[in-house]
Amino acid sequence: MKKNYVLDTNVLLHDPHAMFRFEDNNVIIPIYAIEEVDQFKREGSERGRNARSIARLLDDLRDRGGSLSNGVSLDSGGILRVAVPSKRLELPSAIDHTAMDQAILQTAFDVRENDGGRPTVFVTMDTNLRIRADALGMVAQTYENQRANVEELTSGMVDVEVDGEEIDAFFRDGRFVPRDASWAPNTCLLLRDRSNPSHTALGRFDAIKRAIVSLRVPREGVIGVRPRN
Repeated sequence: MKKNYVLDTNVLLHDPHAMFRFEDNNVIIPIYAIEEVDQFKREGSERGRNARSIARLLDDLRDRGGSLSNGVSLDSGGILRVAVPSKRLELPSAIDHTAMDQAILQTAFDVRENDGGRPTVFVTMDTNLRIRADALGMVAQTYENQRANVEELTSGMVDVEVDGEEIDAFFRDGRFVPRDASWAPNTCLLLRDRSNPSHTALGRFDAIKRAIVSLRVPREGVIGVRPRN
């Protein structure tokens, strides 16, 4: 069964293309989120650029035919629409974020109640708002797209155990040809003496030479930039 995904403002500002990332499900953007996005469109920041992108994307969908209020078809097979609650809430100010959060969350409930109980998920990157939604009985989740699993990322630094004589030769020759050279280009390596762990050397894997080369920085640095250590 298709689900309704109601997007919070912060999801759109984080990724303007988020509206296209829910496969063939229904994507609902509360009218309050559109109003909130409008506040940032004149900023020169990334948030401002994203706000302008959201407006362009929605306008392109509108031009393709159909009404945003009734729903427009997405290439994924889903439907996107801008939701206006059956009873528009009275907000003290569009800049009152607490009131705006409440209005957006209330829209999610309104969508669920007016769609025959179809499974509805409120998507927000605001932890406190997810907690409030859950406490009120609304299924809530964060926006996971483009998030990196830190544990799966490489630090770009690898420890390699070698013989002490090989480290001495590395300092003398400025290079060391390992038996197994399966690292990504420019991986930084710490050569460590297996019999004396404090005896080390730093190098970089040169994928063309298939060798670990020493890190040598000219006295004047690289375009004026020199490492501190």
